Amino acid sequence: MHYKTESGEVMAKALIIGAQNIDIFAKSDDEYTLYDSNPSKIHIAFGGVGRNIAENLSRLENEVHFITVFGDDFFSKSANKSLEKIGIDTTNSLFIKNRSNSVYLGIMNQENDLFLGLNDMEITKELNSEFLKTKARFINEFSTIIIDNNIETEALHYLLNTYQDKIIIMDAVSAKKVVKLSAYLDKISILKLNQIELSALSDELETIDKIKHLHIKGAKTLLITNQEKDIILSKKEEIITKKVLGIDTIVNATGAGDAFLSGFIHGVLHNFSDDKKLKYANIAANITLQSNNSTSELLNKNEVKKYE
Repeated sequence: MHYKTESGEVMAKALIIGAQNIDIFAKSDDEYTLYDSNPSKIHIAFGGVGRNIAENLSRLENEVHFITVFGDDFFSKSANKSLEKIGIDTTNSLFIKNRSNSVYLGIMNQENDLFLGLNDMEITKELNSEFLKTKARFINEFSTIIIDNNIETEALHYLLNTYQDKIIIMDAVSAKKVVKLSAYLDKISILKLNQIELSALSDELETIDKIKHLHIKGAKTLLITNQEKDIILSKKEEIITKKVLGIDTIVNATGAGDAFLSGFIHGVLHNFSDDKKLKYANIAANITLQSNNSTSELLNKNEVKKYE
């Protein structure tokens, strides 16, 4: 769905359903000593797969609506206010009294990649089918829905079976969580996953055979990343590969996958060619890798153009 701004520019409209949380990142310049205190640099930011995608799409000048869940503590209020500040509509989200916001703790290694991740996302369970049913009329206003795999299986079951006429885009999130999607592959229009998550769905097969196996099980379009190796966009009728953009310095790898998918979704919303979708995804991830946070304030259309 699209609408025009006062200047006449066409903007796309998308709905994200999923998690938001507070990200706390810790990094030591030295090797970690277990069972002891480690001097570290600690950084706090807003995050969560659903929120990251919503923020990235908003920064790329799309009209973004976000259904998520908030508590009423300081972190919850700060998170909601920050979303409103960048123009993301959260009015259809769930707000719960006397509950704390979800929190993600990422301990980074010396190469700024994830060493250990810990999360408290108990409140996300409240984003269930019972609540989502109350938003059916609103959800039906959208032709493209992005679903965060952090929500509970019963909520996924409801959404994927109810909105089969929509373009459904999902991020696998993790190898542990992707397995719950195995029964719903035919209901997902585009599934983004990395090589580890791909293996969790189709073990003991070569990469191409894994992909073919998932298409046989009903997968429509797979978007597969594998760190610095080629990106694979696989449809039932063709497989497209694209090289990853080189980058000299990685500041924080967390959120790069979300940015990659966001760039691709932006291309879907604006009917880009597959090649341009992958290019946009590549660039969005590259910009985000150079940010301390899981999203980048530098991500915008003008910044993307510098890489094209």
